[in-house]
Amino acid sequence: MELQVALDRMTLDRAVELAGLVAPHADWIEVGTSLIKRYGTAAVAAVADAAGGVPVLADTKTADDAATELGMCFDAGAKAVTVLGMTTDATVRACAAIAADHGAELLVDLLAVSPSRRTDLLALLGPAPHVLWAPHLGKDAQDGKAKVAAVLGPWARGLRLAVAGGLGAGDVAALAPEWPGLRVIAGAAITKAPDPLAAVVGMKAAMLMKGTR
Repeated sequence: MELQVALDRMTLDRAVELAGLVAPHADWIEVGTSLIKRYGTAAVAAVADAAGGVPVLADTKTADDAATELGMCFDAGAKAVTVLGMTTDATVRACAAIAADHGAELLVDLLAVSPSRRTDLLALLGPAPHVLWAPHLGKDAQDGKAKVAAVLGPWARGLRLAVAGGLGAGDVAALAPEWPGLRVIAGAAITKAPDPLAAVVGMKAAMLMKGTR
């Protein structure tokens, strides 16, 4: 398993502070959508600098104008970006091509994507090695009983996957036996914890104890 720590819904100063704190224990650090909307790609550059070499994902949730959005993020130091799976085929293809040209990764965010659209997307991009598929339970849905694990299934076998949606250390334990190759995206469970350093260390320890590395 890999751990991606998402920094979102906070000040830029706090994001920079947390990036430096969690970087030694994270495989990726994410600059969240709200953080980018508030501070622009300056947030990507600041977090990338604070991360000390740990790769940074800019959660742009790109829906159009791929060249402009991705170009700004890659220029700021991002090593990965996200595209909404619900957008047009043209934008998804453009994002995949631009990411490949930059030697970067693309996460296809499957938020609100139907099974039929997901099938179309898989056919559209094929087994591109730099593409990750990201089942995502959005913030507005996290107060319900829905779980990210519910959208995993036979369709996901053999794919590079990143999962997001209110995940904590307990979810790692539940997902690890069946999905050892996951990239787990954790935000509030770490950043809103009373002791974020202890939380990220505990999350990483849970992955190691399950033999997922």
